[in-house]
Amino acid sequence: MKTAHCPSCGAPVEFRSSASILAICEFCRTTLMRSGEGIENLGRMAELLDDPSLIQLGVEGRYRNTHFAVIGRIQLQYPQGLWNEWYVLFDNQRAGWLGEASGQFTLTFLMPPNSPLPARASLAPGSKLELGGHEFTVTDLEEGHCIAGEGELPFRVGAGFPASTADMRCGKVFATLDYSEDPPLWFVGEAVEFSALQFTGLRAAPVAGEVQARALRCPSCGAPFAITAAGVKSVACGSCHAILDAEDPDFKILSRFESRFKIEPSIPLGSEGQFEGQKFRLIGFLERGTQGPVRYTWREYLLHHPDQGFRWLTESRGHWGWVTPLASNPTPARDRLGRETLLHDGIVYKHFESSKADVGYVVGEFYWRVSVGESCLVSDYIAPPHLISEEKSENEVLWSLSQYLEPEVLKRAFGLKTPLLSPQGVAPHQPCPYEAGSRLAWRSFRWASVAAMLIQLFFVLIAQNKEVFSTSLNLPAGKSAEPFSTEGFRLSGRPGNVAIDNQAQIDNDWLYLDMTLVNRDTGETFEVGREIDYYHGCDEECWNEGANSDQAIISSVPAGNYYFLIESETRSNIPQAITDRLTVRRDVPGWSNFFLTELGLLIFPLFYLWRKGSFERERWAGSDHPFASAGGDDD
Repeated sequence: MKTAHCPSCGAPVEFRSSASILAICEFCRTTLMRSGEGIENLGRMAELLDDPSLIQLGVEGRYRNTHFAVIGRIQLQYPQGLWNEWYVLFDNQRAGWLGEASGQFTLTFLMPPNSPLPARASLAPGSKLELGGHEFTVTDLEEGHCIAGEGELPFRVGAGFPASTADMRCGKVFATLDYSEDPPLWFVGEAVEFSALQFTGLRAAPVAGEVQARALRCPSCGAPFAITAAGVKSVACGSCHAILDAEDPDFKILSRFESRFKIEPSIPLGSEGQFEGQKFRLIGFLERGTQGPVRYTWREYLLHHPDQGFRWLTESRGHWGWVTPLASNPTPARDRLGRETLLHDGIVYKHFESSKADVGYVVGEFYWRVSVGESCLVSDYIAPPHLISEEKSENEVLWSLSQYLEPEVLKRAFGLKTPLLSPQGVAPHQPCPYEAGSRLAWRSFRWASVAAMLIQLFFVLIAQNKEVFSTSLNLPAGKSAEPFSTEGFRLSGRPGNVAIDNQAQIDNDWLYLDMTLVNRDTGETFEVGREIDYYHGCDEECWNEGANSDQAIISSVPAGNYYFLIESETRSNIPQAITDRLTVRRDVPGWSNFFLTELGLLIFPLFYLWRKGSFERERWAGSDHPFASAGGDDD
């Protein structure tokens, strides 16, 4: 570490990093540049603009179990607002950059490129780029400039210093191309969660409502308004529809919009709701819609928390979603049918629809310079109860994750007294209400089937399946004149079934048997009529149909002495009698009751399957793939 003394005020100015060449005096903002052993006075650094960042010089944190300290900052401005690049120094003297914009953070490190870097003009949002062994997707192109710097920095900066950048992502890997240098600089790292960096020494979070202490009035219509969140860039007046520049001391009017109706948010602006264990304030409301012959609209509510940053609620036909920005972009993929999907955190999201959407109505505070008419291409991918949205505009690609919320959850979170609109239809990421019932029905079916199978096997094992009678019948041509009887046989044991098997010697012929089982003791009869036919041949190809064997089962036949009365019928012109082998078996294991039981058990699972199918068809009816749910892999 090298210490110099400010030539303007005499205060000590430290160079803690060996890579630092610039240091700004924290007392008088004189800028010192280190050149060899000498120190050059570059004059006074411009003033930083007020911003909502909780980070300040001297803040310490940890990244991957390594301690670091914040030793410098560059504040930059782009058309939609401010962002900070914090210069951090690790204990091993490795330096990095902690980027902060709209409540999102990235940590990157300067890396030597292993291949030529592309020209800035060749890039566009959504384009692919192979660099450093990764296939990156360009997500943001910005043309900004430096407002000012503070602390120590590894290069010379000043007010107006150009900042032309291209941000890109590959999964959780984040990278930036900085075109303010020639050749451009290549920074690689990842998106990080604020809480994961274990900061100490942060600034105190501003209290909601104290960002602007003075009473504010719209310069267009004089209506009162307030700025309740730090980092707000624009305010939309709910009275005259003027959009004001929140960073301008006089709240310059940025634009106006016309609206035939005043749209009242379902949740009043200024309401506070409890989400993720934190209290968020509702600061902004807008209505967006699709462009086309039929305009489909939905509403979005902007929430703010001093530590957690910004979140969104979406409302469409009474359906709600809790929306958070994604720190890593999902991986594009295709299913086995070639349809678009995304892979995120091990979950496959199916493409639902893509449309051009624009802003139609705004009121409240926003962290960018909002305007009515601003548009982007929105693509939605679903894995209920979650939905991933890609919003692609001229300069950037944004990814967000929405989780479906029931209206009752919103009502409890905000303590609302009035009921919210009941959900209409099916939302893209609405969970299927029949899913739990379907799982229970199928689980019950499986267990009941196992029980039925065990019972069936028990009866199969104890069944006698005993042959009690067998005889050979010689059946004349044509119809028998009188029925003839067989020898008698005995059926013993408890009442049970009787299986009657016939094996007829027929070939390309038929035989009809009218058999009556007669109880010799009681006269009780059981009648069975059976037709046996078997045909085969060869035309263009060989074929056969029917069979020369048959089985008939009579159930619940009591014990006793029995015989058969039989009448037969065959073709009248057959050359010789037909021989038939008649066999009787007692207590044969049967499966018909088992299969009937299985069919009965299937009623409830099939009912839920039908309800789920109807629900999914209604869900997908409003998508770009209205028949997608007809496929089994979509259910």
